[in-house]
Amino acid sequence: MSEHVYRGWATLIDHGFEIAVHADLVDRGTARSVSWGGHLQADRDEDFELMARVADGRLRLPGGEEATFTAVVNEVGTGALEIASEAAAPF
Repeated sequence: MSEHVYRGWATLIDHGFEIAVHADLVDRGTARSVSWGGHLQADRDEDFELMARVADGRLRLPGGEEATFTAVVNEVGTGALEIASEAAAPF
């Protein structure tokens, strides 16, 4: 199993809104399964309320690559979100 890591800016897309986030992600996919996830942090305080509503969505990286995810832990009020996905990693 190999790990690929992405740390940098991304855009969270959910229910018609977009939020700039800093992403700290890891891809632990193997030949038999796909698994990636990590931590997202909203950059602006005014986005914290929107982040609190996220249950699933899409993540777009600066190069335009996108993937769907599910929220695993939503740290309401902090702008932080732990995510996981079984889709192909966008990085």
